[in-house]
Amino acid sequence: MRNILEYDSVELSPNGRDVIILDQSLLPNQEKFLHLTTAEQVFYAITLLKVRGAPAIGLAGAFGLAMCMNRFRARTLQAFDKEFLRVKRYLYISRPTAVSLMWTLDRMERCYYEAQEAAKDMSEPDAIKHIKESLTAEARAIKLEDVKKCLSIAEAGFSLLHPGSGILTYCNAGHLAVSRYGTALSPIYYAQQKGYMPKVFCCETRPMLQGSRLTAYELTKAGVDVTLICDNMASDVMSRGKIDVVFFGCDRIAANGDVANKVGSSMLAILAKHYGIPCYSIGPTNSIDFHAATGKDIVIEERPAFEVTDMYFDKPVAPKGVKVYNPAFDITPAGLLTGIITEKGITPPGKLAKLKND
Repeated sequence: MRNILEYDSVELSPNGRDVIILDQSLLPNQEKFLHLTTAEQVFYAITLLKVRGAPAIGLAGAFGLAMCMNRFRARTLQAFDKEFLRVKRYLYISRPTAVSLMWTLDRMERCYYEAQEAAKDMSEPDAIKHIKESLTAEARAIKLEDVKKCLSIAEAGFSLLHPGSGILTYCNAGHLAVSRYGTALSPIYYAQQKGYMPKVFCCETRPMLQGSRLTAYELTKAGVDVTLICDNMASDVMSRGKIDVVFFGCDRIAANGDVANKVGSSMLAILAKHYGIPCYSIGPTNSIDFHAATGKDIVIEERPAFEVTDMYFDKPVAPKGVKVYNPAFDITPAGLLTGIITEKGITPPGKLAKLKND
């Protein structure tokens, strides 16, 4: 069985014409890699959670945009420009909450116009070639930067741990959800490599079971001591003194430190506050949306009812036609968090403004 760190969940083929993803919707029962070659395939891979996790979604968007432009046969810059904007806008709406997707696509657009300006004295075929190469290089650079950020996050989170630390985590913010290593799970991998042998309790994370299907899967493959629990068992393990710290990820962070993350995260933060356990949200600085003043300004995606009533069950587990409320995320108020861990270190939730200027 290969260690989870031996391969990445999102990649761009060497020729830049395929986005290669590990289909996370099939885990833990099947490891299947998909080669995506159209904007529509990338869009639905994101919306159907074949690729998921805010940084991985952002990377899939950047790779997808580069891939589509590499495959597009344009005779004129005008046609190339029109197609670029179409694909960018199309991928932009595939998931509304994770800010990493918008951040990477906006960055790719800036790269596009910079390359266009640099190629203004070239012939149209040469200019198009130059722009394609620039977009591909930019997408690859985004991934390399993300890997470095994850390593810095790992070191910052590791500073909070001791040998044998009990860690409670939620959803999946590990190697599968990013370019490499993870955000909320990266301190766990780092601690394991340092011989700390952390003891991880992993909430199953209803209704999509990212905890049981993905986090338990990847930590097991990495040799980490992990125990799976149902979401409603979190209070019990905290009350028994098994948890020293709570780590979970972030899909978007408001300027005041409110965090949008997988629905149920706020529940853990409330419990941690009650039991006096430090609770941290972990992610890269590009997850911070300074245009959102508070969590109330973050759009929360609502998912289909069948994810609650039918997904992963042989038969429906609820009466046919019952009303279902299925938000994908909830907001953890800044006041419930001990800190926010980014590649720039550990920051109090109310002090994020300084990261904007760093």
